[in-house]
Amino acid sequence: MAKKPRRRRIYYSAFTYSDGAAVSCVPWPQPTAKQIKDRDMYVDEDFLCREHRYKASDFVSLEPELAPRYSDILTNRLNTRRAIRELVLPEIAALAATLQRIEKRLEAIERSVGDGEAS
Repeated sequence: MAKKPRRRRIYYSAFTYSDGAAVSCVPWPQPTAKQIKDRDMYVDEDFLCREHRYKASDFVSLEPELAPRYSDILTNRLNTRRAIRELVLPEIAALAATLQRIEKRLEAIERSVGDGEAS
């Protein structure tokens, strides 16, 4: 049987807006512990190690060929957030409500069993 290929972490440098919307990113060499300490870097859970922030006003001054690309990226991000909010969050809320009902039933069962042991 062939060995499963080992996946290496890929670190990234990203260009983002202040709300976290990434408009582009590039692979970046893994930072060493010394680089992280010296440059006061932070590596997040997505292995983003460098982040360059844009301001909203920078969008107006983009080169004409870049504006549609950035607009598409930001639109996809917005649509993804809306889809998650509409499709996933209600399901999570329903699961949380079900868990609360189960916990209440379990507590009632534990109380009744506990009362039976006391007598």
